[in-house]
Amino acid sequence: MHQLNIIHGDLTTSNLMIRDSNQSIVLIDFGLSFISSLAEDKAVDLYVLERAFLSTHPNTETLFQSILEYYASHYQQSKVVLSKLEDGLILTYLFLFLKDWYHDLIFTSSSSDLTQGIKVNHQWISVPTNILQVKLWDLNDVPQCTATIQGTSRRIDKVQFHPLTDHIVTTLGNDGKKICIWNTPKNELVYTLNQSTGFHYFDWKSDGTLLSSCGKGSIQIWDPRTTTEAIQSGPGHEGMKGSKIIWLNDSNYLFTVGANKLRNRQYALWDQRQMKTPLTMKTLDNSTGTLIPSFDPDTHTIYLLSRGDSVIHSYQISDLYSNPTITQNMSCGSPLPLFGATLLPKHSLDVMQAEVARMMCVSDKAIIPISYKVPRKSYLDFHGDLYPPTNGTVAPLTGEEWFSNKNAVVEKVSLDPSVRKNKKSEPEISQVKKQAELSNGDKKPAEVRSGEKKQVEVHSSVDREVKETRADKGSPESTPKATPESAPTIKKSPLPKIGSNHVSSYKYISAKPYPPPTQYDDLRGLSFNQSSECDLIQANKDWMIVPIAGPGGRLGRIDASKPGRLPPTLPSVSCGSEVIQFKLDPFRPSVLVTVCGDSKIKKWTLDDLECELTLEDKSMDKVRCLEFHPIAEDIIMTASFDLGHPHIRIWNMNDKKVEMQFGLPSDVYHGAWNPSGNQIAVSCKDRKIRVLDARTGTILAEGKAHDSIRLSRVVWVNDEQLVSVGFGLGSTREILFLKSDVTRLHKVSIDVSPSVMSVYCDRDCRILYTAGRGDTTIHTFEIEQDKITALPRIETSSLQQGFSFFPKRYCNVMDVEIDKLVRLTPTHIETIGIRVPRARPEYFQDDIFVPTPNIEKPGQSASDWIAGNDASLELISLQPKETTPLSEAPPPPTPAKTKFEMGKKEVSDEQRRQELMDRMFHTAKEVTGEVKSNDIPEVAEDEWDD
Repeated sequence: MHQLNIIHGDLTTSNLMIRDSNQSIVLIDFGLSFISSLAEDKAVDLYVLERAFLSTHPNTETLFQSILEYYASHYQQSKVVLSKLEDGLILTYLFLFLKDWYHDLIFTSSSSDLTQGIKVNHQWISVPTNILQVKLWDLNDVPQCTATIQGTSRRIDKVQFHPLTDHIVTTLGNDGKKICIWNTPKNELVYTLNQSTGFHYFDWKSDGTLLSSCGKGSIQIWDPRTTTEAIQSGPGHEGMKGSKIIWLNDSNYLFTVGANKLRNRQYALWDQRQMKTPLTMKTLDNSTGTLIPSFDPDTHTIYLLSRGDSVIHSYQISDLYSNPTITQNMSCGSPLPLFGATLLPKHSLDVMQAEVARMMCVSDKAIIPISYKVPRKSYLDFHGDLYPPTNGTVAPLTGEEWFSNKNAVVEKVSLDPSVRKNKKSEPEISQVKKQAELSNGDKKPAEVRSGEKKQVEVHSSVDREVKETRADKGSPESTPKATPESAPTIKKSPLPKIGSNHVSSYKYISAKPYPPPTQYDDLRGLSFNQSSECDLIQANKDWMIVPIAGPGGRLGRIDASKPGRLPPTLPSVSCGSEVIQFKLDPFRPSVLVTVCGDSKIKKWTLDDLECELTLEDKSMDKVRCLEFHPIAEDIIMTASFDLGHPHIRIWNMNDKKVEMQFGLPSDVYHGAWNPSGNQIAVSCKDRKIRVLDARTGTILAEGKAHDSIRLSRVVWVNDEQLVSVGFGLGSTREILFLKSDVTRLHKVSIDVSPSVMSVYCDRDCRILYTAGRGDTTIHTFEIEQDKITALPRIETSSLQQGFSFFPKRYCNVMDVEIDKLVRLTPTHIETIGIRVPRARPEYFQDDIFVPTPNIEKPGQSASDWIAGNDASLELISLQPKETTPLSEAPPPPTPAKTKFEMGKKEVSDEQRRQELMDRMFHTAKEVTGEVKSNDIPEVAEDEWDD
């Protein structure tokens, strides 16, 4: 496989099968595979296989060594690959932090270890994971190696300091067999913990007494000073992927993440006193990324990041010490895929700006700080209600004291800057920002009291000037130092914002599902076997089409005018063989065109579900693309493999024949007409994008596309620009922004996932929507003149299988709904509106809803286009009758005038109330008549109430 430069991507024993006839090994499941000649990628394959052997098949070290020997003897380039594997290039460096150190030295770096990818705090420890050594470095002034430990494994996967002392280091080797507890001043291995199933991860309890660990299908509690056997154990996550465990402060509860047997990612909450079953276990999704958890012990908040993803999820734990429950808080993200994250140390947060947490996230080009703040009316004073005393930075024990069974607690310190200012000033702070955040001083983090619910505002920011990592040096930049004494006198520079400098009209777009009565529920028999080239739903104002499981290539018809519970069996068309592509005619809502495995093109009428036309070409084979002409009626384009001779054909359905046919040098993945209908852009298997003349087939432009050979899609923004959505190396999904001559303008990485993404471009608003099959997120981007900027994501609770957008004229423009789509899930279809908040929604927003092409009415006939004439679609206005456009609206009232009108209204309301009361009393007096004084009974003075 490696001789052919094929990287499997998931080379585990679960993807190996033995053929009975000759006992040979067969590889399966190439969903994550790609083409690469890099030795590093091949070493990753071997490393994944090694981890699979160690975690799933204990005591198989000799067997894996035999595999490496056979690999070395039969693969000519094995020497460099095995060298990369041995040198630990996969795990370059672990950067760990002494939680109990004494100085406020902030230092950050990226990493590719298997834990969090990055850890930061006041003093850094760099741990190279090659060979057998763990080296401890003091980076306070001049980096110096203070201790060297000879490990017991070929590489080190995890290193953690003891929570109470800086003289104890705990390590876990890449073989997953031993957890080693070291006395670093003596370079002595004191305790070794073993178990038959191996370890994936470990974590100390914050009081330093107990240690937790997890492995494949197991979770354990250890008291190393008492016994080297587990004192508690239970069943953990059953999947082969590495699970992780976090001890929730000094409570009796633990939090784990992992996967089940079906590779669905999970999280669970455990009680150390009862480990047989978890208190809570919830399935998240079926993504392949490794989950990275971080726990804030002061706010009892868990942050979850998936490696390669760009979204951080947060979960709040309530009643941690009595009856803990987990609820999801919010999600926030960055415009780049993230490969690791950790919480910034508490001392470094800006408490005067009510900052409660800051995640330091590693991407491929930058370290991205994501700040969590509590909104307050004023930021002049210290908000003591947010910040209880927190753990200090002085180690309460030495290593020898802990080994002699002594316990202690970390001293609590105040976060109030005025209190800390009176204390002895600490050493200089080495900043990670080029403009030092001096107003922080040596402050500690902003916390929210346990059990107290706060509304948290998330601010993401990228320090592009300083935090760009240097691939050639492998270390972060250092910046000038500043002393805390100068902190109170210098104003803090705000973190730069992510994204474009200009204010976008779509910065705060949001998605709102339509009410439940408008949804389509109880969808049964949906087929998931269609290839990635096929979109699983097509919709227009009358009908929705979805593939139905079963023989004969069936497509189910759903009446769009009848939402609610769908019938158990949908009316359907039977194509006779597997459906490859299907499209609804944009100009005739009741016409459906299909392409099947028999390479026949069929035209169906949805009213009676009858096939009225069949087109075929005997030389056509394996059709992969089907697209209607955007302007001309009855013109379709197909792209097919044709037994190694790819061709594009232009069909005239009216005359039932091929009008144009031209060959291409490579197989076509996807093709798209430009808005004018005279050019076609195609993405090809040779990793190139080509722009063709639609009538002659002449290649007008050609350029490099994505690095991966996997499927990609193209869509035109206008006649001069187009977008391609595909994969980089390592299953990184990305967007390329190109000119029509295939000159690259911009590249945006989305996340890491094997799912092929569907794409839709709103040309009026210049907004791009992308989503993969099996995702829960729809990514949105604004297309500017020379770059693409990320917009808020559309987060959903269920896995989506596809989406389809309606024409603009079906949007509720008075609700500022810029787009309307239907989203397909395994069991239902939901309608979603994309909205933009506006200050004056009572007016027609003519700056957003510009005249739009009427894509439901053809601009010319098929014969006219074939004759060489170009045309355009008519433009229609979306403005409802009797509405005023925003451009003609009167200017908004000034604040002074508004205040005056409000006061005047209050006075008027008071006058009206007084007049109403007067009329009521007057009416009552007329009805009852005048009350005489002698009619009132005499009341004694002592009977009056006080």
